[in-house]
Amino acid sequence: MDNKKLLMEWIDTNREKFQSVSEALWEKPELSMQEYFASEQLCKLLREQGFEVQMGPAGLPTAFVATYGSGKPIIGFSSEYDALPGLSQRKDKNIKEPVAALAPGHGCGHNLIATGGIMAASALKQLIERKNLKGTIKIFGTPAEELCIGKPFMAKAGLFEGLDAVLDWHPSHLNRGGACDTNAYFNVKYHFKGVSAHGNAPWFGKSSLDGAMLMAHALEMLREHIKPGTETSATTLNYAFPDVGNSFPNVVPDKTTIWCVGRMKDAELAADVMKRVDACAKGSALATGTSVEAEVIAATHDMIPNLTLSMLFEKNLKEIGTVAYSPEDQKNAKEIQKNLNVEQTGYTGEITPAKLASQPVTDSSEYSWFAPTALLTLALAPSEEVGWHSWPICKLAGSEIGQKVSVTAAKVLAASAYDLIQNKQILEKAKAELEERLKERKYETLLPADAVPDLAINEDIMSKFR
Repeated sequence: MDNKKLLMEWIDTNREKFQSVSEALWEKPELSMQEYFASEQLCKLLREQGFEVQMGPAGLPTAFVATYGSGKPIIGFSSEYDALPGLSQRKDKNIKEPVAALAPGHGCGHNLIATGGIMAASALKQLIERKNLKGTIKIFGTPAEELCIGKPFMAKAGLFEGLDAVLDWHPSHLNRGGACDTNAYFNVKYHFKGVSAHGNAPWFGKSSLDGAMLMAHALEMLREHIKPGTETSATTLNYAFPDVGNSFPNVVPDKTTIWCVGRMKDAELAADVMKRVDACAKGSALATGTSVEAEVIAATHDMIPNLTLSMLFEKNLKEIGTVAYSPEDQKNAKEIQKNLNVEQTGYTGEITPAKLASQPVTDSSEYSWFAPTALLTLALAPSEEVGWHSWPICKLAGSEIGQKVSVTAAKVLAASAYDLIQNKQILEKAKAELEERLKERKYETLLPADAVPDLAINEDIMSKFR
């Protein structure tokens, strides 16, 4: 029997055990850095499949690395499992109706990504055992993708070194092999400290809010002097004030935080802008007599696209076929579109040709500097207008259609991994492409040497919903 057919049959026969874990994660969504239930369930699943599992690498309690096999090639798969705040949604409703008000929900489909790659890797493991093939499988459990925390710290710890390829995927509104780049990204909080005083004698105080507001004004001026990106990969610099100190106008605040997020065309521009944002902070502190400390939450590189691996995905997707959408799937999709006042197209099942393009930020970009990497996308949303990070995606990710998407992803990833094991020329071509795209560029972490993951981020929100 054809080896790829064996992979497909194994996935079809064993899909329920992976789907049950995915459904459990959907039922108990956890925010970034708080994915303790998800990590535990996924590690248990991996051990049951015969993988050696390391938990908590790179100072990330909810991260893991699972390994099986020996020799080359070393093929990486990815697992993401964090949810988003406020996107709770009933899976049996095609209108917005949360399970619990303001609770988290899987509005990006990470409960599907959590098990899709593991399903593919497990199928490949069984084939390696059965056919006595050479190759090593690594599965990276990466927390906090929504804040881009997990993979940069894992990369900094050297966990992606030595890989020959990384096969990744994500739900989308498109069926596409990939070949996309992304912006580089940084996420930094600046904590201003001053001296409190009574409002009727403010000269005795030093306003931390003045420092943060002055920094915000400096950022507005800085925006004009940052090289622009493209419409599909825009350069942006955003900020917010999550903590402005006291809530009384007659007290000079002694602590204020300004939270900055930047999306830049490439890692070099991101590193440069991070230094300039730091200068805005330090200058504002100096001008207001306050002090400021930077807390780097995350910083990622731009994605290095790989057309070779993306075309491999496309070939296998065409052979395997896209998701078989049932009449019920189409009915639900059109009802959601109707309720959103967008065109009622339903699912088309079309495959968008792989070509060099841009996509939103993802910390999967970190893989791409260490090994040829491709990001398969499969249509969970019926159209782009349905949006993302939204209640419809949460509903679909918890429904049968979500599981069909995950199974299709597993099949394409497994088949593509088998091709890399059997055909060294594909891997050599993919590596040559990576070298050509990188040229003289070398991976250097954008995180400060003393940076540590913020383990408590989202802890206060999750405590309300566990």
